Amino acid sequence: MVKKTKVLLINSYSFEKIYQNWQQGINPSHYLMGKIELEKSGEFVVDIHPNQKYKWLDTLGKFLKIPYLDQQFRALFVLKNYDLIYMPYPLSTSRLLSVLKILGLIKTPMVGLAHQNFIFYKKKDSLFNKFGIMRLKQFDAFAFFSEKLLQKTSKDLRLSQKEMEEKCFPVRWGADLEFYREIKSMKSPNSKPYAVCAGTADRDYDMLIKAFENIPLDLMIYCTPNTIPNADNLPANVTVDTSWVPYDQLLQAYVNAEFIIIPLKEEIKNKGNTYGLTVLLDAIAVGKPVLMTQHPFLDIDLEKEKIGLWVKDNTSIGWATKISQMIGEEVDLEEMGQTAKELHLSKYNIDFFATQIGEVFHKVAKRS
Repeated sequence: MVKKTKVLLINSYSFEKIYQNWQQGINPSHYLMGKIELEKSGEFVVDIHPNQKYKWLDTLGKFLKIPYLDQQFRALFVLKNYDLIYMPYPLSTSRLLSVLKILGLIKTPMVGLAHQNFIFYKKKDSLFNKFGIMRLKQFDAFAFFSEKLLQKTSKDLRLSQKEMEEKCFPVRWGADLEFYREIKSMKSPNSKPYAVCAGTADRDYDMLIKAFENIPLDLMIYCTPNTIPNADNLPANVTVDTSWVPYDQLLQAYVNAEFIIIPLKEEIKNKGNTYGLTVLLDAIAVGKPVLMTQHPFLDIDLEKEKIGLWVKDNTSIGWATKISQMIGEEVDLEEMGQTAKELHLSKYNIDFFATQIGEVFHKVAKRS
């Protein structure tokens, strides 16, 4: 019998709750970053490390500038049972563990997902910046959601070519196959066509609302009270919902829409984060076209894949032009949606991601 690789999954928010929701069919498995599919392969045991047990330790951690001190401290007592540590958000959950690795006090390999820029101090030669680089170099591997982010991070961390080859691996994240299989459009006969936009602080809702002022199409925006648009007088064709919307209801809004919109703020699109990727994968999974701010740090090319259009002129005028193009006669939204669904089934799904991240785990475990 082949020995399974034992993985300790440490995250910055409660994966226990997400796992329970997955068991109840409330959310898809890809929110667990491959845990379910890795275990289905029969090659891995992936244990979710409890997010918080001793709140006072996290309070102390804030004082000591060590986020998530509680779970990192508790991890020290169980590491001997695991072949590696897996961190989907490595910046915030590794500060204590990486320092202990620098000191040689722990040897367990660490693998992080890289879907956001590793932010450093402005003075690149400062002691703090050098220490931050040293700490991140304690990771045995990073799995990157973006090839361009891989290149940027390897440069920021000053990795040699050999270190890049040993530590940096491109992976392709994707949505749960089973969860979206039965999701169908449920439009009422009298429903008006609309586009939908959902997201948090990185979305430029005000620009989008202005772009819709003279567009013969309704827009539905789902956001939080903290990210509510500043527009005082909404156009008659725009609706803003700031209430908590269950995921299944949001998906129904997606699948009934003409297309899905992802408008990113101009100041954040080049920072090295894969903003908008989760919603883009939702759109692909439910088979909907996408209109999105051109994003240099995403590996999915909407126009090359024929599943949507990029907005290169990230202004209200530029958006209005592209929205008009999306609803014009030259764009076949139905065909785009069908292509998106086919890509979900063949290319952008969590099963393929789990295979790739599993290969990374095997390489790291073999080296240790």
